Amino acid sequence: MFIANDKNGKRISIENAIIGEGYFCPTCGEPLVIKAKNSLAVKPYFSHRKGTLCTDNWKYDMSEWHRAWQEKFPEHCREIVLENNGIKHRADILINNTVIEFQHSPITNEEILERNKFYLSCGYPVVWVFDANSPSYKIKNKNNNNDSVDPMKCKEDDLCWNRAKSQFKPIFQKGVTVYIQYKTTVSTQQKEYNGKEFDILLFLKALTPKDFKFLPLKCYILQENFLQQYGVNTGWKSIQEIINQTYPPKIQPQKVAIQPSTYRKTSPNLIEIQAALQQFSKSGLQRYPVNTSKKTKKVNYHRKPRHL
Repeated sequence: MFIANDKNGKRISIENAIIGEGYFCPTCGEPLVIKAKNSLAVKPYFSHRKGTLCTDNWKYDMSEWHRAWQEKFPEHCREIVLENNGIKHRADILINNTVIEFQHSPITNEEILERNKFYLSCGYPVVWVFDANSPSYKIKNKNNNNDSVDPMKCKEDDLCWNRAKSQFKPIFQKGVTVYIQYKTTVSTQQKEYNGKEFDILLFLKALTPKDFKFLPLKCYILQENFLQQYGVNTGWKSIQEIINQTYPPKIQPQKVAIQPSTYRKTSPNLIEIQAALQQFSKSGLQRYPVNTSKKTKKVNYHRKPRHL
């Protein structure tokens, strides 16, 4: 682990740890020791003392790829201990109420399902990012007529992954999102980038023991897009914006609220008529009944001059 608690319970990263000071596991509370603090070959990390059993029995990835991803997020979002029904585990990243797990080393389907179940029971959706840059887990094109692994040149089911074949059963469930990351030469109209190699991510639609399907998009998903999507401001488009650009949402016709009519459908009563006539009188109009015989039912109005 790269973050521990000091004697006051304050989180401290391995970079700021001092040899000789006391540090403790955020999960079980047992003392920790600093390993490889002065090593040039291995980056330092915290470790339990020999013979100590931590209550968290999960295996945690400590590869350089894993750590590089973690360091792209704010420190207060890294290695967050979650608890549910007395069980504690450590999430790689917890940001905006979303757990993100980065996986480089081998992991079984049972371990994935166990972690999904725990994080979902804590109320957090889960995002997985798997490293497919390892030679043993290399992305390949299963189409004999096309050896490219550039997603812009492939159909959604053209690519396969050795790791998916050997280890995974279907892991997709509600609240779980899966990406894989690998290097490929990109094809783009931007000359400064065309033909160069980049680390890209694929948004997976399906993952089985045999193969996977990815979501075809108009743009590549780079690390900056991923970070923007999940709460780190990079100034780049989020993954959702790329998806919306590729698959524009249908524009619903605007609903116009029909206002109720303001005119009165029923005839005004006598009191209202009298009030209206009084208004006319005040404005210089005086009513004179002319003839009330049966021949004429109309009431005539004659203007009374204001000045003689």
